[in-house]
Amino acid sequence: MNNSRLYDYSETQSRVERAHRRATGEALGAVGINLLIKHCAWLISDVMNDALKPFGLCYKNYVIMVLIYSNSDNTANPSDLCLGMGETRSNMTRLCDELVERGWAQRVTNPEDRRRVDLSLTQEGIALLEKVLPMLRTRNKAVYSVFNEQQTQEIEDRLIHLMQSLEAHRDA
Repeated sequence: MNNSRLYDYSETQSRVERAHRRATGEALGAVGINLLIKHCAWLISDVMNDALKPFGLCYKNYVIMVLIYSNSDNTANPSDLCLGMGETRSNMTRLCDELVERGWAQRVTNPEDRRRVDLSLTQEGIALLEKVLPMLRTRNKAVYSVFNEQQTQEIEDRLIHLMQSLEAHRDA
């Protein structure tokens, strides 16, 4: 897909830098990290979507399927999936509808609460996921091969620390 032109980091960074200097008289500083993280998130999504396209999957549907597959009964409640993915209920409904329409998931009544409808992977969905998981693992290894094992662990640790800080600020 190569949409890198859609995310011109240097141009965006330069414009945001000018705005900060104009409004505060200061350099961009740590705000630049926000831009880098957003830019990387867009590119990660593009890379993963490109890899999943031959399977008819998008990255968000893949993650939903992984979250469902992580449960021993291959079933999950869409409300729980919303929390795991940071999606709104309406967008999660749309994403789940896509999985059902493609035959990779089905809606099932929850045996403990008959008012609740869960999403369960079909055999076709499980087979697809078991084919895609190793391929994406290889793709991820290639993407992150620019870092050694220690650097990868440090990045993960620092991102977790940042996430905790962001959560604390969001809840304040």
